[in-house]
Amino acid sequence: MAYLALYRRYRPIDFKGIIGQEHVVKTLVNQIETGRLGHAYLFTGTRGTGKTSTAKIFAKAINCLHPVNGSPCGKCEACKALSDPSNIDVVEIDAASNNGVNEIRELRDNVQFPPVSVKYKVYIIDEVHMLTGAAFNALLKTLEEPPKHAVFILATTEAHKLPATILSRCMRFDFRLVPTEKIAELISAIYDEQGKKYQKEAVFAIARAGEGSIRDALSIADTALSYGDGELTYEDVNEILGSSNVELITEFTEKLLAGETGAALSVIESLATLGKSMGVLTKDITGIVRDLLVIKTCKTANAILGLPETRFKALSDIAGGVSEARLIRMLEIFAQAENELRYANSPRIVFETAAVKAARPEADYDIDAILSRVKALEDKLSGGVVFTKEELKKEPEIAEVKPEKTSAESVSAEDVKGKLLFNLRANGSEMLWNAMQKIGVSKTGGDITLIPTSMEDYTLLNIDANREKIENALSEFSYSSLSVKEPTTEKKLSEIDDATERLKKIFGEDIVIVKH
Repeated sequence: MAYLALYRRYRPIDFKGIIGQEHVVKTLVNQIETGRLGHAYLFTGTRGTGKTSTAKIFAKAINCLHPVNGSPCGKCEACKALSDPSNIDVVEIDAASNNGVNEIRELRDNVQFPPVSVKYKVYIIDEVHMLTGAAFNALLKTLEEPPKHAVFILATTEAHKLPATILSRCMRFDFRLVPTEKIAELISAIYDEQGKKYQKEAVFAIARAGEGSIRDALSIADTALSYGDGELTYEDVNEILGSSNVELITEFTEKLLAGETGAALSVIESLATLGKSMGVLTKDITGIVRDLLVIKTCKTANAILGLPETRFKALSDIAGGVSEARLIRMLEIFAQAENELRYANSPRIVFETAAVKAARPEADYDIDAILSRVKALEDKLSGGVVFTKEELKKEPEIAEVKPEKTSAESVSAEDVKGKLLFNLRANGSEMLWNAMQKIGVSKTGGDITLIPTSMEDYTLLNIDANREKIENALSEFSYSSLSVKEPTTEKKLSEIDDATERLKKIFGEDIVIVKH
């Protein structure tokens, strides 16, 4: 007999085998026991969470002559009949390949015929969102008022693509992602039955890789089962998943956190030489930074991560020397890089740019990056560290501990705007901070000029209270003057309007025609 994949061999045959969907199972079992069956059901959720398996079990359970706690007994004549693959009373339709109106019309005609050997004729339509608009229209009336012997079960991963007219005719059940711990328990039980030796951390890594999908996790577990005859280790699972070298990724993360840009780029070169794609590297670095954040913020971190003790200790040592704000900002940087990589012609440049940005927060004016820099400075000050002139130039925030002001002539317009936005946000001036996002800043010598794009912003900046907040935000700069430039485009429009009014007074409104 041909080999059966694990996810097929261990497909549940009763409601007890459905993992992580207790809210769905409880409702369906109560309906079976009370006889309050609906005529149309919608099962929606991520792939591999048990939608089709639940539909098959439910189809058997409503026809079972002697259900056990709502589940099919598997022994009665109805259960035996429905276990036969040639049985025509439970019809499974793949809407991805049968999505036309003709197939649905055929279903609509056949639904009138009663079942052969059981009480209910069940139609399971998988990937129902793939039906065309005409096919949905052909299904509407039958779905609303089917024959008493017919039950429809629609399964989909994208319920938002279904018409509202279909949704309103179904009882909806949302299948959740399965917790990692429950998937790990299932894989452990399967390996025990198969006689496969394994490390607990290896099984947990497989469960995590499934990302809430039992089918995905079992597919990985199937591969791992054939990886070798010996004990399955955590390192083996990383090899199977195609993850980057753990030591190199850890070293890369340490270089980023230490601000060693050149060393980080050298590690990227080493990883690229191993043939790893930039997409995989981005996912790996995001994963390790996420682990560091969990360790930093959670007392029972390893209960969540399930890492080997040596690995957990190494990450704990790294997490102890970095702030939460820095880790959060790194996650944002690499998450953005992951999106950009989908459309990038030069993936390595995108990844290296993200790495440099993560290693040098002083070049990043995002609020989280600035907070992480301030935290680093506070840590240095609390330790009694004396700053060099180079560090003072590198970190403008250190100016807060110096009595003298920084000359506006020695900084760029970008530095001025960055400091202005930071201080406005820190002082709680949210509205003004938001308005300043689109306002330009120019600097000539020691003169600072704010450049609004509209008269509304120009008026906002000239309000005395707002002007005072801006001056306070720039108080650490020693500038010659601070002015607000009037928008030239709107000024020109007002001049044209004035000229038009004068012409109308001279020649009369009935003669002057304004062409836009």
